[in-house]
Amino acid sequence: MTFTMWGWLHIVFILSPIIFFVILHFIAKGKTYKQKQTIGIIVAIIAVILLLLRNIEIFITNGYKLDAELIPLQICHFANFVLLFAFLKDNKTLFGLAYCLNLPAAIMSIIFANSLENYLTMFTFKAGAYLFGHMIIVGVSIFAVAEGFVVLNKKIIRNTLITILIIFISSLLISNILNIVLGLDANYFYALKPEEGTPIEWFYNWGSNIEIGKFIFNPLYLLLTGLLGVVVVLCFCGLYKVIDKYWLSKQKNV
Repeated sequence: MTFTMWGWLHIVFILSPIIFFVILHFIAKGKTYKQKQTIGIIVAIIAVILLLLRNIEIFITNGYKLDAELIPLQICHFANFVLLFAFLKDNKTLFGLAYCLNLPAAIMSIIFANSLENYLTMFTFKAGAYLFGHMIIVGVSIFAVAEGFVVLNKKIIRNTLITILIIFISSLLISNILNIVLGLDANYFYALKPEEGTPIEWFYNWGSNIEIGKFIFNPLYLLLTGLLGVVVVLCFCGLYKVIDKYWLSKQKNV
């Protein structure tokens, strides 16, 4: 079975996080905060195990050689660990990061799933990790918001933006270092170039790469992508206020 953009599998893929959230919400109904936290931890662990199995498959099929994909610094792979530690520690900054960064990024990866068309079959751990991994990230992130784990205030929003900036700059440095030293094709958090077929590809095309030795970066692309990231965070903060007003406040009064 192969994947076709806007085919039946893609439509099911787009709907899957909503269905998964509804299932989680039904399971958590009437449960205490701690019990809901346990549900989140279990789901996050499942996502990490799925990612691990995917990496094992890639490692074996690549002839037991190191590959950039094996290091979980891609936005959505990194999200699995953000969610796990957020639920384990009930860390509001990590929940803010999961909601403001990982959630919109995973949604984009579901809508613009062009890369899945390159898979010869969907019956591999790699394909399954893409499908179920993104479903879990989006579904459990919505679950975290709906059940009151995500709390956004000025301090948390500031910490979230600072964390995103640090991660983005670190990704640029790490990607370049791994590419130069180990000859990998690393592009963590799309710091070097965008995923093909996504809107931020325009930013990359508007700018041009600068090379300092073997170190490569696209200043305009980085600037515009960073500004877009801030806009996305602020938009999701606004969405959170609406959710807090019409959903969370209602839940507290039940």
